[in-house]
Amino acid sequence: MNRVVRNNLRLRSGDIISIHACQGVKYGKRIHVLPINDTVQGITGDLFEIYLKPYFVGAYRPVKKGDVFIVRAAMHAVGFKATETDPVPYCIVAPDTVIHCEGDPIKREEEEASFNEIGYDDIGGCRRQLAQI
Repeated sequence: MNRVVRNNLRLRSGDIISIHACQGVKYGKRIHVLPINDTVQGITGDLFEIYLKPYFVGAYRPVKKGDVFIVRAAMHAVGFKATETDPVPYCIVAPDTVIHCEGDPIKREEEEASFNEIGYDDIGGCRRQLAQI
């Protein structure tokens, strides 16, 4: 599991997880994504045509509102955040899904602030207890 997926799931390296299929995920009508500001500095051109379109076309990628993903193209990696999905909270980006990317880039600080939200370790984690066993 790469760093981006771990961050989206609020996991740490070494956490034990269980993976299950998500049944009934619908094709998206539309999604809205915005780039992360420090990953687009110095980039010119159409982010949709250069990064998003090749990333999504024919790939049927799942997207969850709030997810961050990295797209590599033109010898540069750009981070994007899914700010909206229809249907909510997740969908599969299919050929008919409309991808919106208008708006100001998201500040990295705002994105990383969400990592400070209360998580499992705050209310029910057993990391210390398991370490003692």
